[in-house]
Amino acid sequence: MLKKLLFLILTIISINLAAQGSFDIDAFTNPQKYGWKDWEDRISYRNDLFERQKLLQLYEMDAQSISGNILKSSMFPGWGQFNARSYTKGQVFVALEVALLGTSYFFYDKAMDNYSKYKNANQSEQIDAYYQDASVPYQYSLVFLTFAGIVWAYNIFDVVQTTEKYNVEVWDKTLKSFYNSPIQITPEGIGVRF
Repeated sequence: MLKKLLFLILTIISINLAAQGSFDIDAFTNPQKYGWKDWEDRISYRNDLFERQKLLQLYEMDAQSISGNILKSSMFPGWGQFNARSYTKGQVFVALEVALLGTSYFFYDKAMDNYSKYKNANQSEQIDAYYQDASVPYQYSLVFLTFAGIVWAYNIFDVVQTTEKYNVEVWDKTLKSFYNSPIQITPEGIGVRF
């Protein structure tokens, strides 16, 4: 069955090639279609391609993954910024999250204390007073929790920009060190340029 299917596919390809006409080997092997006038141009292009591949390998060793930093900042705000060497931004996001979540927890704990008093109260005046005392801190707790969520979302948005900026700096640094240094350390080894 497999042999018949393979034979059918080869037959269809042969018919299509015959219908298109003969294969033009001169057009296929013409080096001038790439802008090369002679073999020196081809060698120069190949050397330039090898140089660019080396640059790309050096860049990829130091570049940061945007998706990886997004995942890190999603798990712990500021981690992606720390990873992208933007320490001040990372510290600000960590401090804001700790402050907002801590404040939210403080008001939530205060509301729960008053709520337990409300549940245990048996006088109508006490019930109303404890309920009011519980509802106001609970609302504050939700407000601070919302602000913490907004900071967390902005943290994820910011880590994309921070990582892109870091990668641009890595690329510029790689270009400068690669072309300005007579001694080059590449993935293939150490090279000396004269």
